[in-house]
Amino acid sequence: MVLGLGALSSVAAPRPTPPSNNDSSNETVYLVKGFNSNPFSTGVSCQDRWNPFIPAMRSWGWTGNFIKVGFYTGDAEKPDCDINLAERDGTRDLSLKELGRRLAWNIHLNYSRQGKSVDLVGHSMGGLIVRAALLGVERHQPGDDWPPYIYVEDAVTLGTPHYGISSSKANCIQVLWARQCREMVEGSRFVYWLNSTGVPQSRQRTDWTFIGSNADELVSRNSATPTTEGAQHLVRYAASMRIRHSQLRILTRGPKTLYYSPRRIRWTLTTNGDAPVREANKALYWASKR
Repeated sequence: MVLGLGALSSVAAPRPTPPSNNDSSNETVYLVKGFNSNPFSTGVSCQDRWNPFIPAMRSWGWTGNFIKVGFYTGDAEKPDCDINLAERDGTRDLSLKELGRRLAWNIHLNYSRQGKSVDLVGHSMGGLIVRAALLGVERHQPGDDWPPYIYVEDAVTLGTPHYGISSSKANCIQVLWARQCREMVEGSRFVYWLNSTGVPQSRQRTDWTFIGSNADELVSRNSATPTTEGAQHLVRYAASMRIRHSQLRILTRGPKTLYYSPRRIRWTLTTNGDAPVREANKALYWASKR
């Protein structure tokens, strides 16, 4: 799915009033997976990436739709990916900023133009795509090929390298030096662009939650849960919980020892926290309370 100048016809349409922020379990949730480091397989099953995330959310009463996002050419062959942002050019050399632009257009055309908001969840590199989507829209100028607005009520990232990954830990470097891998490394132009301002906001106020782990073998705690301007909720799991990178999107049961920081005020330790998927569920439900 390549969105270009033809999509700009929506710019002339009247802009609907932004939806109100409220406690809800019926929002549509976009689920954006991470990088595929397997050089022999272009696509990675969306269903595998988001199981048991979706069943757990359903068991807690979530009634909204889930849209599993693919962005590699091989994802087009996997029916469990609900949309594919790059059916024809989906290689590891397609920039994260471009994937963010296409995600933003999909949200705008299918939801925002009708005055509907959505929630976004990204694991690992997927969180960078989510953040790029909001930042590109927020900073777009007349003539740019970005949608004029999107409505995102809640955004959650799981083990996302907001400040990048150390080159010594980026396992994708050991497999292939693809553009997506290069853009995730600390100090890259993409990471600089992503952090050139605080956490971006949609036209509807967006509530951000960053979730990370002190035992993450790929993404440091400071990169996964940075005290960035505009981040409302920060969750860091204690190293003793041994929650590794991929487990942040699949662990559903607590209790867990974690550190929580509301609006970058202070870190509070609790031994009765919830598992990462449950924390994501709460972040998507509550409008202002955690």
